[in-house]
Amino acid sequence: MEIGLFREATFDTGKVVLNYAAGPASGPSLVRLHGGAGRWQLYSGMLTELAKRCHIYAPDLRGHGKSGWVPWGYTIREYVEDIRAFLQEVSGPAVLMGHSLGGIIAVATTKTCHNLVRALIVVDALLDAATWGQIMREQRGKNMAWRALSGGTYTVEEIESRLGDAPEGNSTIREIFGEGSPIIHDLAERLYIHDPDMLGMLIEDYDNVAAGYDMETMLPTIHCPVLLIQADPSAGGALTDDEVQRAMTLLPNSTHRRFPGMDHGLIYDPKGAPLEAVNAFLSQLSL
Repeated sequence: MEIGLFREATFDTGKVVLNYAAGPASGPSLVRLHGGAGRWQLYSGMLTELAKRCHIYAPDLRGHGKSGWVPWGYTIREYVEDIRAFLQEVSGPAVLMGHSLGGIIAVATTKTCHNLVRALIVVDALLDAATWGQIMREQRGKNMAWRALSGGTYTVEEIESRLGDAPEGNSTIREIFGEGSPIIHDLAERLYIHDPDMLGMLIEDYDNVAAGYDMETMLPTIHCPVLLIQADPSAGGALTDDEVQRAMTLLPNSTHRRFPGMDHGLIYDPKGAPLEAVNAFLSQLSL
């Protein structure tokens, strides 16, 4: 199936079938990993721009989008196994770029797959498991609401209606985005095809999900070029200043860009400053 510049295909890792999109062979491979409860079409504007210089691959993570579900199979270790197989069999060695949960998976993959990751771009992803765990506790209500709505029990229209009252920080989704928002409709579509077990593990089995995700042991082993893109914590960004400061001392070859006033969804901007930062970073690489 073709969607704009991108062609959808599937890849069987041996444990789960991943749906993915691939762009034209415009340059070196870049594998983009979306965030939690996402799908590859998120940030498609930025992908279209990056496709001018890179051969884009954008998989749906297991349990997300059109990819297969794995009962209670959503630890970081299991996501890493999928992406390792994808790099080995589909994209070849690549620049690995991940946002939010996708950034966490990208960091963990780079730690174990040095020969397959040519450079790493981490977009507002948590680097400290303790900080991530605290946020999961704070977002327990939202995750429980999303879990109850996911998995196809309700129609997209029913999910969209019920999402309005779901908590989002100190407000509700309706209060933040407004009645009839296309953002809420897109989220409803994503939850309709989303595996409830993925959210269930974050709620009930977080320690198992995050086991081994430790920045002090992971980051010093990553020697490829790394770009850390940070949203503004005061505007809803996830990556904290403390994490960045620690990461910059642990990563041997890293660059950091912080974007004041931009929230966790800064990667949605198809032609703004975050894209400029990514392009500048890619221009400096010998690929």
